[in-house]
Amino acid sequence: MSQKPNDNSYWAAAPSKEISDRILDKVEDYYKFLSLTGRLDLYRRSWMYYYRPRITGGRLNPTGEQGELTALSVNNYRNLLSHLETMTTQQRPVFEPRATNSDEKSQAQVVLATGLLDYYMREKEMERYLKNAVKGGLIFSEGYIRVEWNVTGGEVYGKTGTGSPVYQGDIKYSNYTPLNCIRDFTLEAPSEEIWTVLRDAENKHALAAKYAEIADKILDDSMDSLEYAATTNLQAIGIEDSDNIFVYTLLHAANEALPQGRMVQVLDNGTVLLDGPLPYKKTHVYRLAPDEELGTIFGYTVAFDLLPIQEATDILYSTIITNQSTFGVQNVLVPKGFDISTSQLAGGLTVTEYDPSVGKPEAFNLTQTPAEIFNFLGMLDKVGETLSAVNSVARGNPEASLKSGAALALVQSMAIQFNQGLQQSYVRLVENVGTATIQILQEFASVPRIAAIVGKSNRPLMKQFQGSDLDQISRVLVDMGNPLTRTTAGKTNLADALAERNMIDNPDQYIQVITTGRLEPVIESKQSQLLLIKGENEALSEGKMMPVLFTDNHVQHLLEHAVVLNNPEVRTGSDPKVIQAALDHIQQHMNMLDDPNVLRMQAILFPNARPAPPNPSGAAPMPGQMMNPAPAGAQAAAEVQQPNMPSPPAGTDPASAAVIEGQQA
Repeated sequence: MSQKPNDNSYWAAAPSKEISDRILDKVEDYYKFLSLTGRLDLYRRSWMYYYRPRITGGRLNPTGEQGELTALSVNNYRNLLSHLETMTTQQRPVFEPRATNSDEKSQAQVVLATGLLDYYMREKEMERYLKNAVKGGLIFSEGYIRVEWNVTGGEVYGKTGTGSPVYQGDIKYSNYTPLNCIRDFTLEAPSEEIWTVLRDAENKHALAAKYAEIADKILDDSMDSLEYAATTNLQAIGIEDSDNIFVYTLLHAANEALPQGRMVQVLDNGTVLLDGPLPYKKTHVYRLAPDEELGTIFGYTVAFDLLPIQEATDILYSTIITNQSTFGVQNVLVPKGFDISTSQLAGGLTVTEYDPSVGKPEAFNLTQTPAEIFNFLGMLDKVGETLSAVNSVARGNPEASLKSGAALALVQSMAIQFNQGLQQSYVRLVENVGTATIQILQEFASVPRIAAIVGKSNRPLMKQFQGSDLDQISRVLVDMGNPLTRTTAGKTNLADALAERNMIDNPDQYIQVITTGRLEPVIESKQSQLLLIKGENEALSEGKMMPVLFTDNHVQHLLEHAVVLNNPEVRTGSDPKVIQAALDHIQQHMNMLDDPNVLRMQAILFPNARPAPPNPSGAAPMPGQMMNPAPAGAQAAAEVQQPNMPSPPAGTDPASAAVIEGQQA
């Protein structure tokens, strides 16, 4: 490393010929800090205990000065952390994109963005990177995801003048841990971070082909075995022969010192691969931490509390197995001067004579292990469950006192609620990654592309889109649902409650609620009607006529379309076409309700809807026939034909009936 400059210039604003030294200085300082503060050793121990069977070879191992002891590891540590990971990620996030406006176009973009995020979750493996971030957060206290635009991703859509392929480009996700995400450790909170240096191992031959003008410098670089061993979990065996080299990427957000931000990639030998302004509005590196270590930029995880518990558990199990394996074969204790040979004691169903004056042979039992060891093992298991809040129900071994499904669901949901820090950090991570995905597509997806989007009721839909089709989406939110819905018993209780309230129309919806815990199967039809009504209201407010179909929920449409006429500006007659269009549309819905066949269809399509009022008027259109919209003429509002009002139901008060008749007149 070069000596650090003594001037007061900002290191990240150094010229290109010096920036590599400044970046590598920051990397060296970071790893030195991790080593001196013991964090590096803590990260390694946590990783090694999580993957203990891989370290031990999945076998009993002799230990001690002369191999007289036997080591046995029962990996409760990984079991508890795996349960925390599963409880956090088992419910697939429900994305809720937010648009800057509420018009129909923006709402249509919301639908598209929702489908695209689901597409990237399934097809582009966003979900795998999210789960890896949770795993990294549990093991190392922090897990990271970087979202970037990969210019060589996607399909080939053309060629350059030299014949090189031109790609559509696509989103790329990457995972990092505190071991390869270098930051400013002098800060007191992660929210203050404005720069990050990411370390990746990349194939130097691929890099040499990509940066042909500096290929010799790239090929001259190699991994340093000492550096590798000092900054990773793995042993540096055969590192010198590896084709991979470390690439350090500085991502600096825009601020007063760097108004355009900065993105630099350098190698260990100081070679600069690229240097320029940050191509994104943000660095798009997102962090998950189960908890925060206040006053530092580092996170905290319950795994650090479980490490000594696992170590003590291994010692006790090793004590028991050593005793049993060493003294498990029965020994015989005989008095001195005993005249019975060993062969006489071997086998079974034999008669052995002995001299009573000398004494009889007795079993020499050395295998007895103190009961305190077994009791202490049970205590350690309970302590581990208490610290992690992964109770016996969550581990599939409920206590005998918990018998009812509701009790089991409640206890398991309490385990999820206890780990709200991890849950909330996961939700923030999913929201940030989802928002970054949409923002990068908006900015870089200039070439039309096709995505396999899952439509309503899981129907596949091939949708062509580009960045401009998402320009109204400003933010992505995530709904993870109630913790109770993440358990089988909780889903069953939810489905039963909906069925009791007549909110489930058919058995298929009931089954979907139980299997997924999501309400979309129940509310899908209602939401589609509301979205249709919203779009129609926008068109009617502009004086445009909209068709009426017999499949509409006519009663609901009548109630919601009245909103258009409730606008005082419309009532003043500033635009008579709006009143004409709204009243004609409402009249068509009322005409539909005159047809008994339509009423029967309404009862089938909307069994829980509000019943239609009686309307014994004239002939109605045939079921399925679309009404011909009345012409939107320029006649004044005073000349508009008012819709037929329904007759009062049987049993109506005469005075009220008179009022209604007066209104009809």
